[in-house]
Amino acid sequence: MLDQPGADRMANVPFSGIREVFEECDRLEDQGQDIVHLEIGRPDFDTPSPIKQGAIDALDRGDVHYTSNYGIQPLRDRLATKLAEENGVRYDADDEIVVTCGATEAVFVTLMGLVGAGDEVLVPDPSWTYPAGVRLAGAEPVAYELDPATGFQPDLDSLREAASPRSKLLIVNSPNNPTGGVLDESGAKAIRDFAVDNDLLVMSDEIYEKILYGDESHHSLAALDAMRERTVTVNGFSKAYSMTGWRLGYLAAPADLVDPIIRARQYTSTCASSISQHAGVRAVGSDLHEPMVEAFERRKDRVCERIDRIPGMSSPTPGGAFYAFPTLPEGYADDREFVFSLLRESGVALVPGSVFGDAGEGRLRIAYSNSVERIDEAFDRIEQWL
Repeated sequence: MLDQPGADRMANVPFSGIREVFEECDRLEDQGQDIVHLEIGRPDFDTPSPIKQGAIDALDRGDVHYTSNYGIQPLRDRLATKLAEENGVRYDADDEIVVTCGATEAVFVTLMGLVGAGDEVLVPDPSWTYPAGVRLAGAEPVAYELDPATGFQPDLDSLREAASPRSKLLIVNSPNNPTGGVLDESGAKAIRDFAVDNDLLVMSDEIYEKILYGDESHHSLAALDAMRERTVTVNGFSKAYSMTGWRLGYLAAPADLVDPIIRARQYTSTCASSISQHAGVRAVGSDLHEPMVEAFERRKDRVCERIDRIPGMSSPTPGGAFYAFPTLPEGYADDREFVFSLLRESGVALVPGSVFGDAGEGRLRIAYSNSVERIDEAFDRIEQWL
């Protein structure tokens, strides 16, 4: 064996803390323990039948070969229409939209194409696994905080402190994983002003855009004045249409930004699954997500109700996505120790907030991607364990 088989850059790329919870769940379930899963960031519904039929039809036609690096034309055409009508941004379907293997690949090839050694990338804290992708691209992630007192809106003072002459790209995620926070109109405009004043590129991850509650509305950053030319919008099908296993996402950006991104893409996966792309055509512009969102809203209400019953636990009401991000119960400080003790002793799976950055320490991510009945079972176990 070589003493150091891995590349040097991998030293700063940790294993996923979420996967660590998954693996412990697998171990306990193999031993016969019943686990209530509130750690999984995926819808627990089946993919809607019309979307599956699109894949079946593609198979029957023999559409089983490589596609353009950009994706099949019918899907890009539908996405261009969707982005214009729903998000207020016009893109050329031929060279400004790229279909990817999930939104994760869209994030990765964007980073690989746009940043590198010497660049800094402003990353929300808490957030999903953007810092690892930034480091893989050779750049340096610099955190800016989301403020729980404002429903996890960006803390503009923190953002200003994080910026430097080396800052090149700003990442925004709304609705947000892990907080469930939704960027409001004033927050979106503040982000716009900051990006323009500092001449930053922006990657706007909008994968949860259709999962909104109450009066919340989604604000696509690229639709704001002076933002289209500097913004890469990332989106996908996994969350709204319960298509996590189909691995289908997309990005949209001006052609001059797509140029380096598509070159990075050509040397990764080449193209998304042709079959998944034809299924995606059936999803774009449909209302097939609405029953799932209604179910998530009922679950959100129950989760918030149960959180409020536990001394010390509190959380801003999620405006979107399917996560709550509460503080630890009274008397606890170590979120990792809390999560793994609860999992092993009571069979409830959550994710430590510290997995999502320093600002997540002392918090928990609760994914309400499970039935109301199992949510109640989980909280009954938590209360008994406490």
